[in-house]
Amino acid sequence: MHPAMDQRDWERRARSKHRAGPHAHGPWRHPHALWLAVIVAVVVLLQGATYARIHARSSRIQSADEEIARRAEAIRAMLVKQEDLREQVAQLREVVVRMDAAVVDTLERGAAARKSNAEPTAVATRPTVASDPSSSSVASLRERQRILMDRAALANRLAGVAPTDADEAFFDANDAALREMREERAAYEKREAAEASVGKMVWSKSVNDAMAGSSTRSQPRASSTWDDEDRVVRSTRGKRPTRGEGSSDDADKDGAFDPAPKSLFASYLGRYGAGGSFLTPSASKAGQLNSGSTNGIGVLEDSALGRLGASRLRRASAADNPKAYAAVVIMACDRVDYLQRTVASVRAALGKRPGDADKFPVFISQDGRHKATRAFAEGKAKDFHWMQHLEDRPPTTRTRFRWDSVAYYRIAAHYKWAMKTLFDDLGYERVIVLEDDMELSPDFFGYFEAAGKVMDADPSVYTVSSWNDNGQKIHVSDEHRLYRSDFFPGLGWMLHKALWRELAPKWPDSYWDDWMRLSDVRRGRESIRPEVCRTFNFGEVGSSKGQFFRAYLREIKPASEPIDWDAQSLAYLDGNAYEDKVRRSLASATMIDSPTQVRLVPPERAATNVYKVIYASERDFNRLAKRFGVFPEWKDGVPRAGYRGVVTFKMYQGRATVMLVPAPSAAVAKTYAQWTGTQGLEEPAQVEGGV
Repeated sequence: MHPAMDQRDWERRARSKHRAGPHAHGPWRHPHALWLAVIVAVVVLLQGATYARIHARSSRIQSADEEIARRAEAIRAMLVKQEDLREQVAQLREVVVRMDAAVVDTLERGAAARKSNAEPTAVATRPTVASDPSSSSVASLRERQRILMDRAALANRLAGVAPTDADEAFFDANDAALREMREERAAYEKREAAEASVGKMVWSKSVNDAMAGSSTRSQPRASSTWDDEDRVVRSTRGKRPTRGEGSSDDADKDGAFDPAPKSLFASYLGRYGAGGSFLTPSASKAGQLNSGSTNGIGVLEDSALGRLGASRLRRASAADNPKAYAAVVIMACDRVDYLQRTVASVRAALGKRPGDADKFPVFISQDGRHKATRAFAEGKAKDFHWMQHLEDRPPTTRTRFRWDSVAYYRIAAHYKWAMKTLFDDLGYERVIVLEDDMELSPDFFGYFEAAGKVMDADPSVYTVSSWNDNGQKIHVSDEHRLYRSDFFPGLGWMLHKALWRELAPKWPDSYWDDWMRLSDVRRGRESIRPEVCRTFNFGEVGSSKGQFFRAYLREIKPASEPIDWDAQSLAYLDGNAYEDKVRRSLASATMIDSPTQVRLVPPERAATNVYKVIYASERDFNRLAKRFGVFPEWKDGVPRAGYRGVVTFKMYQGRATVMLVPAPSAAVAKTYAQWTGTQGLEEPAQVEGGV
């Protein structure tokens, strides 16, 4: 017993322990035991809920992986189907060509038969097309041809190839394609009836002559309409359409629509195709110019040019700038953030060489009334001249199809107005045309001054450009190297006043860049371009909606080395010397047909590591271009960046040179010598190895 505890306390303590039993101090007798149990239960429940969510998420991820795999398989199947459709389209094109030849032959034989059987003294009415057996066979052939043409067009659209909106890979649905085909067919029938009423058919000249004897002017001409529901051609008889026909619903909210389209399918050709399109037999004639149209695109009259709005042109003429070599115009509209970046780049390039600010006066040409663009031009760009282009009336489009945007009509009018102002009103000899989404290389102005001397001295030089369509990082290496090209590159280019005087009277009302690439406009002349671009185009947003930007333009390598072009010899750009060099390169090149056959050699052997790949047609070129990763596009007999059909690019950082070379049978554009008559057209120049 404790000394301080009396007997009574000790006994009371002992009795308490006896009543409590042996577990008086167990865990469940702890005062916080209940709270601890609750906490443990909550933790267990939270862990269970967390594990359930993790399991559900894992299930969703697994389901997503399965869906991705399923869609990937569907995409692969679709690509295989696309290839099959392209093959069918190619076969249909060949069938259409043969059908057209059969139509021509039948018509000519029918005309010859009627001429031989005609009696000079007999006075009788000419038989109608329906009563002539040969004419009925012609009608049958033409109906079959129309069916093939429509099927080919539909297959093209479903396969995602031309003729489609170049800014969209596919149409939304098949019914949209069919609706558009119906509109095209109706417009084509109107045009065909209109031309027939004046004795002019839409086929070839020989067909016009053959049908002239069988047409009856006094009776309405039988025509055909395409019925997409029954997939047949229904015969109708219609009246001659007039320009005033069409409902008021055809008016566009930002531009008018002309209900009588001019050379509708030739407009396709002008934007997307080359000579001899499968769309219509007359397309092969679409490149021929006349007083009223340019490849199906109307001539832009001065009355539709617009007028000068606000401006800052004090001391802006060539007479006020006697040291000026070329005027520089930045074509702007409403992308003020892009314009700011371009102006900063132009300022930086002008400061690289002493005196460039006097040699190259800069103009900002604004199209429209965009307030932010005007505020920038009047404020932070006060060191540059500024002029504002305003239209007197909205432009008129000839079709209502998505690719025929009113923006392209406004752009064509703006370009003609700006160059007319600089050449005709202000008196400059040369103009460098920039867009408001370009950054310039440090040697930009030195390059144009040096290449401009070649352009001034050589009439076979069309323009000077700062752009290489195949200027991606993987295809270029030598920043000193320049080329001659049959393809007009644009995107930072210079032209001479003499060329402007030639182009101005027939300047198109839309798609001016593709118009300048037509053989009948270019007439065999070649543009000078660099291997490494002197401009970088950063404009993904614009009128063309980023066409080709992600696939090609974003990977362009801009020049970074400041080259002293005054010290560079450009004698190799002489027309004869350049052609001889290309011939020698082709003669010594190794024949291959795949990128895997290109060998990687040491840098000191790169000059002799040259390869050539032969292509037999435009389709063959596109296939090879995709295989090697260069631009697969062809305009009026000229591949992008091509010279006499030869497209040259580098591989392995310049350690190998590859040349895509046309076979002798390939239909490439005529040369300058052929256009001027210094070389016979029947004996085109042949290069050993293919050209």
